[in-house]
Amino acid sequence: MELTRTAQLALLLDFYGALLTDRQRDMLRLRVEEDLSLSEIAEGCGVSRQAVHDALRKAENTLDDTERKLGAVRRYRALRSDAKRAMDALDAGDTALARRILADMQKEGVYGV
Repeated sequence: MELTRTAQLALLLDFYGALLTDRQRDMLRLRVEEDLSLSEIAEGCGVSRQAVHDALRKAENTLDDTERKLGAVRRYRALRSDAKRAMDALDAGDTALARRILADMQKEGVYGV
């Protein structure tokens, strides 16, 4: 299932938020989690709307670039999807399928380091 950009940013922020400046992280949280407008964020932070726009764009670029390089969110989502498939197979009584899914996950290194 494809995530909305807001949901994607929330995940990226959870995984890589520490890489942002405090200001970028705070502004992005207000935008993503509180759904505030650029004007509302600008007013609360005492800066211009353009400054908020620039900070958000830079933060998004940093998060997107980091995900392209590291892929932690992609791996996390794959792990969750495969784990759900395995649980569904177990719930349906199909232990053989669950074992195959888990073996595939192990081969692909999805849940290992």
